[in-house]
Formats: sequence, structure tokens, C-alpha cells
Amino acid sequence: MATSLSSMQPPACDDFRLKEHECVSASGGQLSMLFAALYIIAAGAGGIKANVSGFGSDQFDNSDPKEERAMVFFFNRFYFCISLGSLFAVTVLVYLQDNVGRGWGYGISAATMVAAMVILLAGTTRYRFRRPQGSPLTVLLRVMWRARRKRGLAYPEHVQELHGYEAATAPHTDRLR
Repeated sequence: MATSLSSMQPPACDDFRLKEHECVSASGGQLSMLFAALYIIAAGAGGIKANVSGFGSDQFDNSDPKEERAMVFFFNRFYFCISLGSLFAVTVLVYLQDNVGRGWGYGISAATMVAAMVILLAGTTRYRFRRPQGSPLTVLLRVMWRARRKRGLAYPEHVQELHGYEAATAPHTDRLR
């Protein structure tokens, strides 16, 4: 909206005005609109990045080998599509915004988001919803409490006495002590 409405944009600054330092800066309302848009984008991106992979993994049963393979397939395609979308955003959309108009670039992005929401809502009846068990805050506090209690413990003399040593997939090393 801020890029499509001329009232939300400061006047264009050509080369002559730029050399003479006569460019008009953005007004308070224009800056407010810009910062509000940036904060909305940040809140939306922060919300989806933290939740989409967890919601995707909830759709599969880890105890079933067939579904476990399907989950690997899903995440391979998911991250490939995320990367492809990023590539599209920094090439095609930037080209459209620079050469056709900013409204087109943002319009395509908005239409894509609406299509994604329609697809998401259309599949709502088929999704698996796992109820959260316990509070993440209590788990975090428990970890911090135990780490605080154990901070003064001495290292064991033998590596074999470390908890989980047998299950380690990488060999133990003293390089990071």
C-alpha cells in the first residue's frame, strides 16, 4: 500500500536535486506507514518461521517407517520450495518492481499469500493436530535450574563416564574445553 499510493511516498529526487541537496525527505506519516509495514512483515515472518516446520512434522508419525520416510521427503521438498521462493523474490519480483512498478511486485506477493492461505484452509479437515503437552516455559526453567545446579561439577576423569557417551554418533574430543 505504501508503494502504490503516491501520498505515502516522498517526491522523486532526480540527479539535479540530488547534487544540489534539495531532495524532500519523507514526512512523519510516510515514515510511520513504512515502519508499521516493516514491523508487520517482521511479525508475520517471525511467526511463520517458528511454527511451519513444527506443524509440518506433526503431520507424520515417527513410529511408522513409511511415514518417517514421507516426512524426510516432505522436508526436502519444503526447504527446496522455500529456497526457490527466495530466489524468485530476489530475481523476478525485484525485476518487476524496478521495471514495471512496485505495485505489481507487491501485488504478486499478496496474491501468492492469499492463494497459500486458501490452500492451507482447504486442507484444515485433513490435518493432524497434536495437543501441546506441558508448558515450554516449565521445560526451559527446568533446564536452566539443572544447568545452574550442575555448573560447579567437575568433569569425569574417563570419557566413558559421560552421560550418553555410548549413544554419541561423533567421537568425543577435548578441543572445545
